[in-house]
Parts: sequence; C-alpha cells; structure tokens
Amino acid sequence: MDEYIISLLSMDELAAAIGARIIHPHERRFRHVTTDSRTITDDSLFVALKGERFDAHDFITQVIQSGGPAAIVSRELDVPESFTLFVVDDVLSAFGKLAFAILQKRRTLGNFTTYGITGSNGKTTTKEILSTLLESAGHHVLKTQGNHNNFVGLPMTVMMLKTTHDIAVLEMGTNAPGEIRYLSDIGRPDIGIITGVGPAHIEHFGSLQGVANAKGELLHATGLKKIILPSVLQKYYLSCIPDSVEAIWCGDNTPISADQVQLSAVDTQFVLNDSADPAQIRHFHVHLPLIGAHNISNFLVAYTAVRDAFHSALDLNNACKSIKLPSGRLERRISADNIVFLHDAYNANPASMEQALLLVSKISNKDERCIILGIMGELGPQSPDFHREIGKLAGKIGARKMLFVGDFANDYRVGATESGMDLNDIRCVSNDDLESGINWLKPSLNPGMLCLVKGSRSAKLERVLDFFNM
Repeated sequence: MDEYIISLLSMDELAAAIGARIIHPHERRFRHVTTDSRTITDDSLFVALKGERFDAHDFITQVIQSGGPAAIVSRELDVPESFTLFVVDDVLSAFGKLAFAILQKRRTLGNFTTYGITGSNGKTTTKEILSTLLESAGHHVLKTQGNHNNFVGLPMTVMMLKTTHDIAVLEMGTNAPGEIRYLSDIGRPDIGIITGVGPAHIEHFGSLQGVANAKGELLHATGLKKIILPSVLQKYYLSCIPDSVEAIWCGDNTPISADQVQLSAVDTQFVLNDSADPAQIRHFHVHLPLIGAHNISNFLVAYTAVRDAFHSALDLNNACKSIKLPSGRLERRISADNIVFLHDAYNANPASMEQALLLVSKISNKDERCIILGIMGELGPQSPDFHREIGKLAGKIGARKMLFVGDFANDYRVGATESGMDLNDIRCVSNDDLESGINWLKPSLNPGMLCLVKGSRSAKLERVLDFFNM
C-alpha cells in the first residue's frame, strides 16, 4: 500500500483534528492538499490562507471552477452544495493541526521516525546529508523541500507523507521566539539536531544568547528522545538539556570528530574518527562532494544520527556520492570563459559570510580571486557594524577586485580598506546598478580565476551569473 496519509482520514476525523465545522458534508477522501488555487485537482483540499498581501478566500470560485471539492476557510462562503467547507477560527493554525494529525496517523501504523533540524547555519545542508545517508541505508524518506521550514512550509511538507515513508526529516526555521516551539509541537521529532548558533535574524532575538534560546526550544519538544549537537554549542546547551533527552555531541574533543582535512574548490576530504562504540572504533577517510570545512560539522551531526547504518568507509563514501544541495549554496559554476564561480547567494549572515571568505582564502591565491558581496539581512541596528567586520575579513584575505552591492556596500568598503585593501580595487553599487558593477569587474577576470558570490536572499545576487550567460 502506497497511499497519502491524508487519504486515510475520514471527513469527520479531519474536521475533529482541525476543530472545524463542516458545511455541505460529503464523504470523500483527499489525496492532495494545496494552498495554490492553480494546482487544484478533483481530489484536492484547498487551504485558504491569508497573507499580508492576499486572501485566498478570494480564489474559492476559481477552486470550484477547477473541480476542487473542498476547502478549509475561516468564514462561511456562498458555494454550491457539492462543495464542502471546513470552517475554522484560524486557517494557518488549522493547517498546522492537520499536519500534526497526519504525522500522528502515520505513527499509529508503526515503524516511523521523525527528525527535526534547526540552527542558524547549515540546516538545509544537514537535512540533505542526513536524508541521503538514510536513503542509502534503505529508508524511504520524506524531507523538507527547498526552504519550506516555516509555519506554512513545514505543514505543506507533511501533506506529502505516504504510508511507505518510514522517516520524516523536517527542517525548522525561525526569525522570532516561539516559532521553533510551534513547529516542534507539529512535528514532534523523535531525534533533534541543532546545527549552530550565529547572528542570523539577530534583530529579532537581541543577542546570540537569544538566538540560542530560540533554537533551544527544540530541546523541549514533546516526545524528543535524542538531541545531536556540535561540541562548539556546549556553552549554550550543556546545562539545559532535559534529563529525558539523550544528548550526543560531535566535533572537536568528542568521540565523533574529524581531522586531516583537505579543502579544494571541488570537494572536502577528511578522516572521520568514531570511537562512540569502543568495540567498533572507526577511522574512515571520507570524500564529501561539498565545498567548505564548515560542511564537515554538518556531516558529523548527520552521520552521528545514522552511524549504526554504516560499517565501512566504502559504504559511507558510496552514500556520500549522492549528496546534492539546492542551487545557491557554495555551488560551483564555470562560465564559458572558464571563470569558476562559487554561487552562494541563497542566503547570508555573518557566520556564513566568514565561512565562505575563509574557504576562498584557502583554495585560491589572492590575485586569482574576486569577491562579490551583497547585504546580510535582518541584523537590526548592528547591521553597519556586522558589514564592516565582514569587510575587514575580506580585506584581510584580499582579492584582485571586490564588488559590494546594496545598502551596506559602503560599510563593507570601509572595513576592507581598514584591512589594507586598495580603494581602487573596490567598487560599491546599488542593487539596481549591479550591471555597472559587473562591467567594471569583467576586465579583471581571467580564465581560472575564482569568484565568490554571496549575499542574503533579498540581494538576489544570482543575477550575477546571468551577466556571464550561466
């Protein structure tokens, strides 16, 4: 049997799960849940969410015309008797309750484990590594797609859960206190992972300790049995893990660590040391098809979660071959002119900026690289200081040319020149004037050069690649 779990819920079960009053009840089962009226099928349940700029209740007529049979709404609407309404107080809350009910229904079938992953950096990478390792070990994994890690995205992921899935890997993001608690209440992870604590979205948390507290809400998820963390986070969490939760640390000075690291613009290699089981001590040479030493930490927490499934370096490396990240995360792209771009424009914060800059300093020579940086968003009143400090690091490692883009470009420039970067080798442009910056930069680029492109999502620096026809 390979059915969507949503199809196992009767109309009454569904209504009870989300606290709905049914108008025009008809006994039917759903196989598709959507928030997009353009994707309606005859077995779809439409969720009429309301956002800052839209109200999906306005699209119910389109849903009906497309053959949709039912919708979750927050008010009664004039619809045909053949169309079922589940009327709730709050549609977003009901969406989360439905996801919870689907996960609980799957648990009643047995043989099911849920992982919850949060952290300032590395959530998506860790999710991809963990999911790949689990699949290589024979599991059928449902995982968060893209950046669907919020109040809407996590439930939407759960809507795709099937009876054949025996694992769910759920990424949990946050930019405000309480959000991880809410997502954890929906997902109820058996095993949790916190990848790191850094100044991402710090304007909403006030301090690094505030960030740590928000991520640490995962520690108190109902039913959590195990939490896996890098050893660098002991200063935040060592003394506050509940007695009911088994804590497993990995990284430096722990039984699961890495050394003999070799970095390149293509991959990362290291020796995995695993003495967690004294009877089976392992020293595996790992070939990770990802760029950057920071991915070793992401790998270690993922490996720690599934270590019992791998007993040889061959098995582990065969699994690693299948690891692929979404576009924009230190993605290696080569232009027609043979210029190597590290496309890391999916997102950025001070910690990930530092990691990227240190990486390019280790895999390229100063005169054979250029650096293109966009803004780091949601850093609050400290934004100029954070950008200046990253500029200082960029100036310290050096580059043939540096192009800074967006509102805090001048702060990057000030920091870079303070560290000795020649002002003539720096250009600052607005987001709208990116093309002029690229035209300034192009004459300095030679075949074989390395070009780092990094900024927050709002900077949309993937546009850089368009100017090189990639």
